[in-house]
Amino acid sequence: MPDTASCSTGKTGAVLSVDAARLRAVAIAAPVLGHEVLALDDAIGQVLAAPVLAATDLPPFDNSAMDGYALRLSDLSREGPWHLPVTDKIAAGDRRALMLAPGTATRIFTGAPVPAGADAVVMQEQAARIGDIITLTHRLDPGQNIRCLGEDTGAGAQALAGGLALTPPRAALLAGCGVVRVAVRRRVRVALLSTGDELAEPGQPLGPGQIHNSNRCCCARALPACPGPR
Repeated sequence: MPDTASCSTGKTGAVLSVDAARLRAVAIAAPVLGHEVLALDDAIGQVLAAPVLAATDLPPFDNSAMDGYALRLSDLSREGPWHLPVTDKIAAGDRRALMLAPGTATRIFTGAPVPAGADAVVMQEQAARIGDIITLTHRLDPGQNIRCLGEDTGAGAQALAGGLALTPPRAALLAGCGVVRVAVRRRVRVALLSTGDELAEPGQPLGPGQIHNSNRCCCARALPACPGPR
């Protein structure tokens, strides 16, 4: 039986196993030297040359993680159910500096800034509303459904480590942190050489025993999509 796990094609005598040949190839591989600074959109798919620090806090302010009602937990101190009047409405992008009055609730939408004084948001599905009064039957935990200032990343903190491939989700993280440009390693330059008397380029007539060169097309198109190390 031929040794299917060895690199024996065209060679007589002792041969390297596939694993041994792979280890030798890895041992002599050298990292790409040099880097360039690119706009965030242009750097997707490349490898970060250095750690990236957040330019701003993420989130940049306390905001609601749900559509619901912002309230004060101190208003839920006695036994429920609790009834609170709804006195305002806050949507994402609202720039008003609002203060939640004790004993009231504010209608709030996902991404909207949490008013001062509020320390929890109840999901709209967990509050019954009739007119301008909401009724709650369950207590909330402090900070429930609130995404706090700098909860994901603080300004000046490391957002991503060097050596990571800049995937679209990671680029979105950096964009959310206010990052505009990043240092990335220079792309690897690859040359593709196709050999063999049996090969003819696509579009050329095939001679006896020939096939069209499909591998070069496949490899050339696959290389730009390779995200690099993870």
